Amino acid sequence: MKFLIILVLIFLIGSGIPIGLAHAQSSSFSVKDPSGQQTFNVNYSIDGGTVSSMSVNTSDESLRVGVSTTGNGTMTITLPRTLIDSTINGQDDQFFVLADGENVDFQESKSNTDRTLTISFLDGTQEIEIIGTHVVPEFGPVVSLILVITMILIITISKARPKILHW
Repeated sequence: MKFLIILVLIFLIGSGIPIGLAHAQSSSFSVKDPSGQQTFNVNYSIDGGTVSSMSVNTSDESLRVGVSTTGNGTMTITLPRTLIDSTINGQDDQFFVLADGENVDFQESKSNTDRTLTISFLDGTQEIEIIGTHVVPEFGPVVSLILVITMILIITISKARPKILHW
């Protein structure tokens, strides 16, 4: 009897027929802020698919995750609060999570630095969007510095201009 079971298992493995030994893909994705000043590592695990892309959408204050599914599945994603968060008056608020534009339920755990979401999705899902109240600033510190220097130059030139005209 044992011989028969071993023979069947060898046949199934050799033929490529899945025998229920699937496991979640765990990895980290590097997400750049739109200004290109910072890169954030977003850890995730996914069962029933793979993650093909992640990007910040500053206009929607969201993180978009491209997925290629192989069946119904779940994705657990750890979001650094410095990348995306959802707060009102300094208190945590709930994220909105969409799978191909449809609202989906999720479970969440929190720490001071991260928020971890476990999201279920259906086979055929192409995009999961996590919407918060703020994402990484659109303009980094270098752009702000350039803006301040430009303003100082404009003020200095405008004050010096009357002296130039009245020689």
